Amino acid sequence: MRITEVKVQAYSYPVSPAWGSIDQRQLAEITLVTVSTDEGIEGYSMGQVQGPATVLAQEVVSVARPRILGEDALDREKIWQQLWELGRRTRLSIRAISCIDVALWDIAGKAFNTPVYKLLGAYRDKVPAYASSPIHSSTERFVEEALDCKSRGYQAYKLHPPRIPEKDVEISRAVRLAVGDGMKLMLDPAGYYDHRQAMWVGRRLEELNFYWYEEPIADYDISGYAELCRALDISVLVGEVQSANLYSAVEFLSRGAADELLADVFMQGGITPLMKIAHLCEAFGTKLAVHHGASGIGNWANLHCLGALKNSDFLEILVPEGPHNYGLGSYARIDADGFVTLPQKPGLGVEIDWSYINAHTTFQVDA
Repeated sequence: MRITEVKVQAYSYPVSPAWGSIDQRQLAEITLVTVSTDEGIEGYSMGQVQGPATVLAQEVVSVARPRILGEDALDREKIWQQLWELGRRTRLSIRAISCIDVALWDIAGKAFNTPVYKLLGAYRDKVPAYASSPIHSSTERFVEEALDCKSRGYQAYKLHPPRIPEKDVEISRAVRLAVGDGMKLMLDPAGYYDHRQAMWVGRRLEELNFYWYEEPIADYDISGYAELCRALDISVLVGEVQSANLYSAVEFLSRGAADELLADVFMQGGITPLMKIAHLCEAFGTKLAVHHGASGIGNWANLHCLGALKNSDFLEILVPEGPHNYGLGSYARIDADGFVTLPQKPGLGVEIDWSYINAHTTFQVDA
C-alpha cells in the first residue's frame, strides 16, 4: 500500500477568550494533513503552531512529502526514522514529523479494520480525564471553574496559574478548600520559577495534597530537577517541550531528575515515539503523563496511546472544551464518571467536520 499524496488544508477558528494567544489574534489556524494511498485509504492528522499555519504546512509539503511519496504506508518505523534523521540534517520540525506519523497510524488501523489502540496492544477501553485550566485573572475564576469541572464528573483539575509564586499558592489553597480532598489537583507554572521559588511552592503544594507539580523550572535544567525530585515528596514532572524527549528521557530518568515524564503525540513527533517514551518510563518503574495533543486529532491520538498503556493516569482535556475541537464531528468527551471511552471505529475513529473546515479554509495544497 503505497503513499500517493500528502495534502494540507489550513482553516481558522475563533480563539477562546479564556486561553487567548501569544500574538492576541482573534482567530487561529489549524493545519489538517491528509495522507492518501493507492488503495484508497486516507489517514488524517492535525497540527497547530503559534503564528500562521503556512509555517507547518510548508515543512509538511516541501520537506516531508517528497521523502515519503511511494513508500509503503505501513512502514511506519522506517518512515519515522527517515524523517527524524532528516530533521537533524535539515531542521524538519518534530511537529511536521508528527503530522505524518499520526496519519500513518490512522491508515494502518483502517487497513486492518481495527482501532489504533488495538494495534498498539490494548490495555483498557476507557481512560480517566483531567480538566486543564487556562490562566485566569482572579482566584474566584479558578474556584468557579474547578467546581464546575467537578460537578461534570472530572476526577482531577490542573491549574495554569499567573506564575507569581505567592499568588499561585493563594489560588491553589482556595481551589483545594473549594473542591475538598477528593479531587486530584495539579499545578503547571510552565517553567517560570527559579530554584528557590520552585522549592517554596512545592512545599506548599505538598501541604495542600496536590497530585503533581508540572515543569516548575526550565525544562533543560536537569540538575535543578534532580534537586527538586530529591527534596520534594510531590511528583515532579518535566519534558513537555523537549522535542528530543525520546532520547533525552533516559538522562532525566537515570539522574533522578523526573518523577514522571511529560509527552504527547504532537510535541514529541507522533504515536511512534510516544509509545517508546512510555515503555522507557515503564522500564524505569515510573509513569508518563500525556498532555494535550495541540489539536482535536492530536488529543484523539493521545487517547489511543493511553488505551494501550498501564503507566499513565489521565487524558488532558483543555477547558472550556468546545473551542479546542473545531473541525471535528466527534472528540474526547468525559462521561458522568470522568472517563473517556476509546473509539471503536477503524483507525483513529475521527469524524472530520468538512462543512466547517471548507467554510473556514485559509489555504490548501493538493499537489
